[in-house]
Amino acid sequence: MLRRLSSGLTASLTLALVGISTAPHRAEACTGGALTAADGSVVVGRTLEFGQPLDSQIAIWPAGSRFSGSSTSGAPLRYRSRYGFVGATAATHSDMLLEGLNDKGLNVGLFYFPGYAQYTPAAQARSGRILAPAQITAWILANFATTEEVKAQIGSIDLTPQVMDLIGIVPDLHIKVQDASGRSIVIEPRGGRLVVHDNPTRVLTNAPTFDWHLTNLNNYVTLMRAYPAPKTIGAPGAGQITLKPFGMGGGGVGLPGDFTPPSRFVRMVYFTQGAAQPANANQAAFNLFHILNNFDIPYGVTQPPKGTSESDADYTTWTSVSDLKQLRFSWRTYGDQQVKTIDLRQALQATRGQLRLLPMGPQRPTDSSPSTLMPVP
Repeated sequence: MLRRLSSGLTASLTLALVGISTAPHRAEACTGGALTAADGSVVVGRTLEFGQPLDSQIAIWPAGSRFSGSSTSGAPLRYRSRYGFVGATAATHSDMLLEGLNDKGLNVGLFYFPGYAQYTPAAQARSGRILAPAQITAWILANFATTEEVKAQIGSIDLTPQVMDLIGIVPDLHIKVQDASGRSIVIEPRGGRLVVHDNPTRVLTNAPTFDWHLTNLNNYVTLMRAYPAPKTIGAPGAGQITLKPFGMGGGGVGLPGDFTPPSRFVRMVYFTQGAAQPANANQAAFNLFHILNNFDIPYGVTQPPKGTSESDADYTTWTSVSDLKQLRFSWRTYGDQQVKTIDLRQALQATRGQLRLLPMGPQRPTDSSPSTLMPVP
């Protein structure tokens, strides 16, 4: 069950938090997908995994906020936000959002893209248009309402290779954007420019490139959610045998179950395409959290390669779902599996024009929420 969350900031923000009623690169295994309800509502969800704790917070940015990018060469991009938005930060970097939702129903998520990101060299970047890679989420949420608007303006910025102090490396990233109409795009830094792909699957994981993931789906055209029909085989004079599935799920035999990015991409397409259509946004959010359960990585089951500086296992730090119609941002963390929800409209009213930060909850493997023993009847 979902529970209402009490605000730790001010009495006014309490009303904004509601429960829905119904070194070298580190490993990261984020998985994202979306559902559309029968009433047209769209919800978008993802998991966040990283090879070290990111200690994310919830940032609420009102419209009119001022932002300045960072740059190692040339003037950074400076702008003022047109829209208010909410998102999960990378630690205390309130302008570096890993996932977010704005008040026009636009959702943006960063996904790790190790070995494939090719940013604009600093010496070639246009002065006054420069952002660090992880600052692109806030820029998109602050300025655009639809994927078409993003596509039209994405060429106006340059992402340059800048070390993120939190992790000590330049983060290789690609970006998933989705609007309330259901349209989705993927933005990838390739050859020094930002390449945009239309995303009919509304799914994204990690490396390799998005077009490769789409091509790889051709290997799984035989997967189905239906119960396969029995099949009789045999040869003249040898008799016949009827083959039947052992049970439910027979149509999914061959669905990859490992945690590699290609396998997770295929699995998320299978689940989101095959799931029964929910009636409304509330049901869709519940259903998407259930789908994302299939991508939850327990701490320790995916170990980093030997002989590298990596020492931390990958695990699901947090999981989030954005309701693009009702403008609700929901999440749960590794240490607290109860879902918490922010109503963005109420939260923006409560900010009084100032950035607000909220705790996301325990996210490390050693942290957990208090457990309660239920009495035996």
